Amino acid sequence: MNFINHSNLKGEHALLSPSNYHWLNYDESKFKEYFTNIKAKERGTDLHALAEEHIRLGVRASKSKNTLDMYINDAIGYRMQPEVVLYYSDICFGTADAISFKNNMLRIHDLKTGKTKPSIPKSSSLILLKSFGTA
Repeated sequence: MNFINHSNLKGEHALLSPSNYHWLNYDESKFKEYFTNIKAKERGTDLHALAEEHIRLGVRASKSKNTLDMYINDAIGYRMQPEVVLYYSDICFGTADAISFKNNMLRIHDLKTGKTKPSIPKSSSLILLKSFGTA
């Protein structure tokens, strides 16, 4: 059988994917919520990429009080590195949105662009310290 080649979609994920079939049972309200959440995640990813570029290039944002601008300007002001992978093992690692370690002071900034409120559980702190080889 000859299948149509859709190479432009390789590596992409469909909104209505057969492997994530739960949407088949959604009513209109639930589907709108599902779609809105997916779009919010995409926006968060885009905002993280924008912030990373600003920080990497040292391009400050406006002096407004919105979260993104303050995050970018603080990270530049503290001379932080954006999007640094913190590795403990192949199954335990993460990415610091912005991080610096100067004068025995570890500074980590976590950009929140959605509904999730910032928090840092004690266990995350211990894993972080172990990834630096200090615990």
